[in-house]
Amino acid sequence: MTDTPRIAILGAHPDLDRFIGALTASGAQLVDTIADAQVVFSATSPIQALKTARENADALAAGAVYADLTPGTPALKRSLAEVLPAGTFTDVAFYDLVLTASGPGAARLAELLADQADVEVISDIPGQAAARTLLRSLLDNGIANVLVDALWAAETLGQADWMHQEILRTFETSTAQTAQNYLADTSVNFKRRQMDMQDVVELLSESGFESTMLAPIQFTHGRIMHSKKIPHAKS
Repeated sequence: MTDTPRIAILGAHPDLDRFIGALTASGAQLVDTIADAQVVFSATSPIQALKTARENADALAAGAVYADLTPGTPALKRSLAEVLPAGTFTDVAFYDLVLTASGPGAARLAELLADQADVEVISDIPGQAAARTLLRSLLDNGIANVLVDALWAAETLGQADWMHQEILRTFETSTAQTAQNYLADTSVNFKRRQMDMQDVVELLSESGFESTMLAPIQFTHGRIMHSKKIPHAKS
């Protein structure tokens, strides 16, 4: 068992209240001053992040961790690590109530919260957790934009209702293997997919719809044709 961790909060984050509620329910203690805290969660804006870190760097207690949830790039996280005492910084991201942490203070954070939270330490390099957050955003926004583009194209052709149901059916029957099949088939059969897209281009040209997705899809096929390998694209 670890000692009851003392936690201070700077700023606010959409998931932080729920997470802190779970921590306190498991025995963590909220404190009002940085100097009394073993874990300081900072959740400010990217513009304020460096200023906040500088203002509070000298107040950190020995052995404390500065856990930053600020949205931003790995470069921002590295800058934050440079202005804080050595070994104290970790950038963190929420996935449900699991905390993903990277940076020199990540292992210490996991140690302090061992009895209160699930902390996944992925690296001692600051910015790796932030990179995962941004990559998830790329995936989520990419999927969402493809769906929107397909619905707009279908609407132009009077097929919006059918397309909507087809999207729902696809997601209802999808599994992890479905994603793996997409990767493998695109890697092996990209020429066939290129030919399929030529017909799609002609269809949408005739309908007058200007797709936002056609050019990126064709660009991706071109990169594969020029030997750009797809990671994990195994059948």
